[in-house]
Amino acid sequence: MGRALMRLVLVALIGFVALVLIGLADRYARETATLGFSGAYERYQASLAGFPDDAKAYRAAVRGARPRPAGAAAATPAPLEE
Repeated sequence: MGRALMRLVLVALIGFVALVLIGLADRYARETATLGFSGAYERYQASLAGFPDDAKAYRAAVRGARPRPAGAAAATPAPLEE
């Protein structure tokens, strides 16, 4: 009886934690969409760039950034001469 009750309590606790996490994730997703971001990753990138709650300013800053050519390294060192 004691073991079965402990298992029941553990399963109930795990279910409760799962429901809380699902609710928090849903709330975050709705808030992200309300702010105008396309998803959580875009909102994360915007917060790293200094625009945590402004999707329009973040997109304007991204559009204004100069794209690097494909395959170009960030800084190419000069060749060593011997």
